[in-house]
Amino acid sequence: MRGTRTIWASVGVVVMVALGSAAPAHAVAPAKEGTFPLLFTGCAIAEEIELQGSPAHDYMRWVTTGDSAGCYAEIDRNESPIESQHISDSGYHHSDWYYDGPGDTDEVCASNATAGACGPAN
Repeated sequence: MRGTRTIWASVGVVVMVALGSAAPAHAVAPAKEGTFPLLFTGCAIAEEIELQGSPAHDYMRWVTTGDSAGCYAEIDRNESPIESQHISDSGYHHSDWYYDGPGDTDEVCASNATAGACGPAN
């Protein structure tokens, strides 16, 4: 009987440790500043994040880095589009810069007829 109590006590400690160390599913690890290519076939689009202004804050935009004719690109804020564009030719295209303020989660998403991807949420 004493051995059984010890086993159940050990199981309880393991369960409490495992549950206590779990990160919330909705937590977003912010991206650092930089250029983040969206990796899928048929579009050459990247998410750019940089510090701008004084005091400096994150700003985000999308840019084409190659032929992206037939692709669709957008910036989402809290999962809703704030700017989108259908790219109709192979030239250089970009969105405006958007302030990525506290409490907002922004990301660039792009797609074509067969695939799509999103950059890191910030």
